[in-house]
Amino acid sequence: MKKEMLINVRQAEECRIAIVEDGVLEELYIERTSQNNYVGNIYKGKIVNLEPSIQAAFVDFGVGRNGFLHISDVEPQYFRQGGYDPKEMEREEAERNSGNGNGNRRRRFSSRPRVKPPIQEIFRRGDEVLVQVIKEGVGTKGPTLSTYISIPGRYLVLMPALGRVGVSRKIDDDDVRRKLRDMLLELNPPKGLGFIVRTAGTERTRKDLSRD
Repeated sequence: MKKEMLINVRQAEECRIAIVEDGVLEELYIERTSQNNYVGNIYKGKIVNLEPSIQAAFVDFGVGRNGFLHISDVEPQYFRQGGYDPKEMEREEAERNSGNGNGNRRRRFSSRPRVKPPIQEIFRRGDEVLVQVIKEGVGTKGPTLSTYISIPGRYLVLMPALGRVGVSRKIDDDDVRRKLRDMLLELNPPKGLGFIVRTAGTERTRKDLSRD
């Protein structure tokens, strides 16, 4: 596999970085010095408004414009605030997706349960929430937020809400995936935290993953 990093800084106000594998663009990063970039940043915010009609909350996280938090980006730990049991909801969703009525199992899994309680039953105005910016605001719209925190390293991605170990979907070799998952489990990751092995960690040793 041939992997290249291409960097373009021809224009002083913009830097572009592309990750190419075997001639195929895998990742693209663009940073503009002329504007503030909040994507990836993590903030402790406060709920300032709730819109049940669109199942979203608006969050003041200290940058001047309120962020947009949709119910689909609210992780289960917050369900307890509304009196819901997140584990029970995940079990119900797993049972619902376990078959399609013909005895065939669906090969589909997500750490986020699709069925969620109404956002107005989870949050109240003034509630504090830990959020990460996942998309910059456009025009008059504020940035898009998520409570699913993701912190990337060189070889691993820390995902506190995941609660398990996994391997990037881009790594499609079953033997390699099994090997990497076993290596992670041997490291005894802290209980309750989730880790995903990135494609860059494919040929790394257990020591490399441990350092990351």
